Amino acid sequence: MKTIGKYPAAYIKHQLPGRVRIKIPQKKGDFDYFDRLAEQFSGCPGISQLQLNPVAGSLLICHGAETQFLTIAEFAQTNGLFSLIDPPEEIITIPPLPLARLTADSLGNIDQLLLGFSRGRLDSRTLLIMALIGLAVRQGTRGNVMGAASSLIWYAFRLLKEESEKTFDLSKYDDPL
Repeated sequence: MKTIGKYPAAYIKHQLPGRVRIKIPQKKGDFDYFDRLAEQFSGCPGISQLQLNPVAGSLLICHGAETQFLTIAEFAQTNGLFSLIDPPEEIITIPPLPLARLTADSLGNIDQLLLGFSRGRLDSRTLLIMALIGLAVRQGTRGNVMGAASSLIWYAFRLLKEESEKTFDLSKYDDPL
């Protein structure tokens, strides 16, 4: 981040009436600088609360409704604390998620699309079973009966068995006899 003259550059991260968060990326981790900010801002009229976060390089200023933030910004520049600049363009980042969660979320979306498209007749599990059987037939016609074909059929039948046990679980009904 650049310096404006001898002052570090700062920008408004977000602002609400009576509250503003300032980011000072150049001073991120500089605890001495933020101690100096606290000391200097203690003499600034209109500030009702000041929260400093040196680790993030930010400060939250709460001020009275009658106090204009521009007065506080002028105070900061006059006292050599920082100069306000236009905020940088937002960079959208995707939070790191475990691969299993991303896969499950994606499969859930695909499942919903398949169910909608097939009017409730085809879901991703059924499609997977059909694909495994199709691959097994293809491997079988190539002569790979004991290797790939049998494994694919085994996986398809296991999925089918799990699905049928879940769907037709009669153990929850009491035997009337």
